[in-house]
Amino acid sequence: MKIIDSVKKYLGIKEYKLPERNLDDLKQMVKIVFIDDKSFKVVDILKKAGWTNTSWLKDIHSLDFPEIVEAHIVFVDIQGVGQRLGFRDEGLGLISALRQKFPFKKLVVYSAERTGDRFHQGFSAADARIHKNADPFEFQSLVEQFSREAFSLTECVARLQKVLKNDFGVYLTEDQVIKNMTAIYKNGDLSSASIGNIFNVSNAISLAKIISLFLTGKA
Repeated sequence: MKIIDSVKKYLGIKEYKLPERNLDDLKQMVKIVFIDDKSFKVVDILKKAGWTNTSWLKDIHSLDFPEIVEAHIVFVDIQGVGQRLGFRDEGLGLISALRQKFPFKKLVVYSAERTGDRFHQGFSAADARIHKNADPFEFQSLVEQFSREAFSLTECVARLQKVLKNDFGVYLTEDQVIKNMTAIYKNGDLSSASIGNIFNVSNAISLAKIISLFLTGKA
């Protein structure tokens, strides 16, 4: 194998291998934002646990706020935020708007209150909900889960298989998906048209979002 590798290197043949990331890699890549009108201890706990790109915003005056645009995971407190944008339902209104603006980000709502309108669309817009007083480990577990979904090759392949099956009625094995992803990686064209052509489906925007995030890290 080493001889073959040496020959390939000598001939200038480039290997295209999809990135496989461990937890330490994810901790350096993933960008997490908490929107909370009060400082929240979990932010510091995550940073100390190695999630270095974790930040806190008291509120935002625009959905295009740089930290929000770049974030992969956004935690939103129900109370006290969304006021600068005039949302009547505060955090729930904000998370509904974030879902419309950024359909592929991971959104989590949290609150110290146990009562309220559990049928508000803000809850359904979120990928998860958690009590504000939950053990910090529960917040870390959500961060790990969502990070792996976005950047772990195994999870990415499983996600693509699910989308292909549910949205297009296409059944591909893990090896077939990886083969197509490698072709995309080699080709360097991350447009939905190119990706749709490789997977032999039309309107492949959802596939393009998943693959682009996995390969480039851009939310």
